[in-house]
Amino acid sequence: MTLRLLLATTVALLSTTGCPKNSGEGSTTTPPPSSNDPQTLPPSDGAARPSLTAEECEGKGGTIVGDIGDGAIHRPDYTCESGQPPIGDITAPEGGPIAVEGSVCCPAAS
Repeated sequence: MTLRLLLATTVALLSTTGCPKNSGEGSTTTPPPSSNDPQTLPPSDGAARPSLTAEECEGKGGTIVGDIGDGAIHRPDYTCESGQPPIGDITAPEGGPIAVEGSVCCPAAS
């Protein structure tokens, strides 16, 4: 009987202390980016990049560069391998397949 009581007490104690409660204290949730976050700011000259389809980019001699997931290509100070800013953002052609999100058209290296 003592063994059962000890086992029941141990299970009850572990079940109440095993998971933290969601009280908001000590939360590790990352807040949403502020409006001053460099990744969310428009280009520094105040003008948005023009939109191009992949075909238009290649027709201008450009290459399509995708984002690696950190949003770097959307930063105002982003430069392509050539050292120049992107020609524009890649978008889907009207009625065509959806373009890969997060791609820009980079000018050819001079």
